[in-house]
Amino acid sequence: MSGPDLQQAMLAEFFSETRDALDRIEADLLRLEGEPGNRELVHTIFRHMHTAKGNCRMMGFGALEGLTHGAENLLEHLREGRVAAEQGICSLLLRVIDLTRQGIDHVEAHGAESGVDYSVIKLDLAMLHPEASRDQAGAGAEAAGGNGPPAGGEGGAVLEHNQMIRLSTRKLDALMNQVGELGASFNHLRFAVRHHPEEMDQSLEMMEQRLHALQDQVLQYRLQPVGGVWDTFHRLVRDLAVATGKKVLLETSGDDTEVDRNVLFSIKDSLGHLVRNAVDHGLESGPERERTGKSPIGRVRLHAEQRHGQIYIEVSDDGRGIDPDAVARKAIERELVTPAQAGEMDHEALFRLLLLPGFSTAAQVTEISGRGTGLDVVKTAVEKVGGMVHILSEPGQGATFRLRIPQTMSIVPSLMVRAAGGTYGIPQSHVVELVSFHGPEVTANLAPKLHSVMVRIRGELFSLVLLDRVMAGGDASLPAADLRRILDAPAIHVALLQSDSGTFGLAVDAILEPANLVIKPLHRALNHLTFMTGTAVMPDGSVAFLLNVHELF
Repeated sequence: MSGPDLQQAMLAEFFSETRDALDRIEADLLRLEGEPGNRELVHTIFRHMHTAKGNCRMMGFGALEGLTHGAENLLEHLREGRVAAEQGICSLLLRVIDLTRQGIDHVEAHGAESGVDYSVIKLDLAMLHPEASRDQAGAGAEAAGGNGPPAGGEGGAVLEHNQMIRLSTRKLDALMNQVGELGASFNHLRFAVRHHPEEMDQSLEMMEQRLHALQDQVLQYRLQPVGGVWDTFHRLVRDLAVATGKKVLLETSGDDTEVDRNVLFSIKDSLGHLVRNAVDHGLESGPERERTGKSPIGRVRLHAEQRHGQIYIEVSDDGRGIDPDAVARKAIERELVTPAQAGEMDHEALFRLLLLPGFSTAAQVTEISGRGTGLDVVKTAVEKVGGMVHILSEPGQGATFRLRIPQTMSIVPSLMVRAAGGTYGIPQSHVVELVSFHGPEVTANLAPKLHSVMVRIRGELFSLVLLDRVMAGGDASLPAADLRRILDAPAIHVALLQSDSGTFGLAVDAILEPANLVIKPLHRALNHLTFMTGTAVMPDGSVAFLLNVHELF
């Protein structure tokens, strides 16, 4: 390896290892605030800080070395019991973590430390020398701005930095074996083309199987536990709790639920926004909670689970909840609905209005202050990856934001259908059954209902959505002529689909073969078409669209 290549490799390892050490320090500092007497935890934090300092020294980053050395000295005082692990001390050390991350980002972007000044925080660290009193220590930490949000504004590690996936040699060997088998299949196919054309189909099938196996293996390596994102929210909740004067406990479950890293990164900011809303606006103050018979400690809960190839993530709190009457009043005021429409809407429908841009305005009624701000951005980010947001709440009992997202958006096993002259994919995880009716079976199994159609499958009636009408921009209400045309059709093909909101039939012109679609995001000009989540290039060069089953319902 040449000199420049070796230097780049060393820098990459420095960035990765030092950021890992900073992440561990941050997580342990948050634990230390709750366990100030845990001596072993202090020793662990010291060791990781020593690693970070040593890495900076090895790479010749003197300013970063000086900053981490100052933090190491403070941790040494903690180890020796000269200062206590009070909130102010932990806040100052967390600020060191933030500034060290910023310094590393600067080095990565500019290749040097020039322009980075740590003199203020070094002075704050120097104030906490062994002879300083506890009062001086607290004052020094407060002077550092420790009680405010972190310098980065978000708290926690910035996951975008971790663009590398580390693989064990065992996994690399498995990948090489797959590539080797794929190469062997290609050689077999080439031999068949030249000498035994009758064996081409067999060779193609073998190559396809091995290609799919390789794709599956790569997809598995792209999956990562959702807990990797949630770890950063402990810092966010801690800083918000300090800033708002509230006592907050963050609970997580399903941390090991795996999601494609691209999907996870796409909604990471949305999850952070929901957590901020829960702490800042959802939870009451301690005295207010006690007046209503609640524990003074508010709870924010993150939960994830996998169901039928879909990932469900919930962000919930046990706070004041969302007042549906207040939502209705605000919606009427913003002219999003009429009073008559609002009176006919159930709570779930009213809460969906919070996701509209009309609620992202400065003027907010007290009962829902902040609950609508930016939620349209959350909805847009989730729907961009083919997901959906549901809001559940009971006044006085808290609120739950439930996100449903695909586990991966790279390759989606899909049922291909044709309608309105185009080809569309339906994720197979939503397909319950395929049914075709011909001749008299059409009228026997289709039932008109007002201006819509129901389809009877195995004795049960389901709503029928017409894909060609959806693509033509029509609404759910069918004119009499269209209704008659459907009932008189010589044949109708129906895919019975399961969505979060229920089961329904999708009428298409033709049902084609299944396919593994390599999905690309929709062009921004098509983002308003929420019933589609991505595109794929078919073998003949045409473009197919992946359907959003939940939006179709």
